[in-house]
Amino acid sequence: MALPFRTVSARPQCGFSLIEVLVALLLVALGVLGAAALQLNALRFTQDSAYRVQAGLLATDLLERMRANPSRIASYAGSVAGDCVAAPSDSLSVLAQDQADFAVAVTCHLPDGRAQVSVEDGRVRVQLNWSQARVDDSAEDELVVSVRLGRGA
Repeated sequence: MALPFRTVSARPQCGFSLIEVLVALLLVALGVLGAAALQLNALRFTQDSAYRVQAGLLATDLLERMRANPSRIASYAGSVAGDCVAAPSDSLSVLAQDQADFAVAVTCHLPDGRAQVSVEDGRVRVQLNWSQARVDDSAEDELVVSVRLGRGA
């Protein structure tokens, strides 16, 4: 017994493929936005990492200068804040030149850079603070290095 042929309705499917295209376009747009946000975060965190490395290098540089001038270690204590302005470099003592170079480096290489150096019983503490305006308007980052310098260190 032969099966009768069925007739398929010839009604067109109006708009169904257009909806599929719009949904696919929406998904692609969301993917591109996600990739752009990921790239922006990567750039922001890369800059943050660069500031952390710079702060570490500045602290190490000052500590090496202090190690090279052991008779004046206690004189390095103090604060650094202000604008990025180059200090005069003619006829300054070694201590004054080291302090001026450190102040210029902190204020010029770190955004809103500030530093605090304290010396107590041969223990030197260098604290660097800088703004994290790229991450959060009120955020601030900090690096603290503490070492023992002087006799017996």
